[in-house]
Amino acid sequence: MEENSKSSNSKILIIALTILLFGLIGYTFYNNNDHKEAIKFLQDEKEQIIGNLTAMEEKYDVAIAQNTSLSDSLSLEKDKIAVLKDSVLNLKQINSSVLRRYRGQLAALEKTNTRLLDEVDSLKLANNILTEEKDSINSQLEIQTTYNDTLVAQNMELARKVEIGGAINVENVVVTAMKMRSNGKYTETNKAQKTDAIKVSFRLLENEIAEPGDREAYIVLKNPGGMVINAKGTFMMIDGTEAKYTDQTIVNYENADLDVVMLVERKGDKYEAGVYPIEVFVDGKPVGSANLELNDSFLGL
Repeated sequence: MEENSKSSNSKILIIALTILLFGLIGYTFYNNNDHKEAIKFLQDEKEQIIGNLTAMEEKYDVAIAQNTSLSDSLSLEKDKIAVLKDSVLNLKQINSSVLRRYRGQLAALEKTNTRLLDEVDSLKLANNILTEEKDSINSQLEIQTTYNDTLVAQNMELARKVEIGGAINVENVVVTAMKMRSNGKYTETNKAQKTDAIKVSFRLLENEIAEPGDREAYIVLKNPGGMVINAKGTFMMIDGTEAKYTDQTIVNYENADLDVVMLVERKGDKYEAGVYPIEVFVDGKPVGSANLELNDSFLGL
């Protein structure tokens, strides 16, 4: 009887120990799973922090590349992110306390990041407005420049037309060979050897829009060989070149017809037979021309 009682107690103890063992195993397994989940959670937190820091670095790279006045500040904040990121990457042991501290630093950096990028956006907007205004001003300047160039061209054309319209023209250029009689008076001749002087007459025509006042008139008389006869000096032609002249006079032009007579007296050798071309210039512009033909004398007559 006593032996049966002992046997029964032993069985109960074994069962109790078995139940306790399985309970301990279950508790240990449960705690081990909780630990793994906690580690995984902390690891996920670490990766999320690193991801957020990397994303901020990329945003700073874009903003720095825009080369605004905030580029130095952006570079400084990016360096801070790089330091924190290295700290998180090199973290040996992960616990909630350390990650909480990193989370706090991340929040502070994100706040600064948001402020700086907002300022960059404001600068970009202001720059875009300035660029549009500059483009508008440049466009207006181009239009104004084109308009001014057109006005200049029109004014130059108008000035040219006024100059042409205001030019003094000449008509009736007459060249006459003269011989001096014994009484000192001149009479016409066509004989080269008898020519003592050459008379040139022409008329300045009326032009109401021409500028009144003194005008310089020049005559250029050339011999049959093309040489200027009795050159007194040089004058400046309208094209800027200098030319020899035979005679010169100043006439007072009052916008009305004006007859001019000039006399070129012979100096030195007698004239030779041939054609003598003559040109008339007023204020350096060629305004008329004519030819004088002189013949040989026959038996001194």
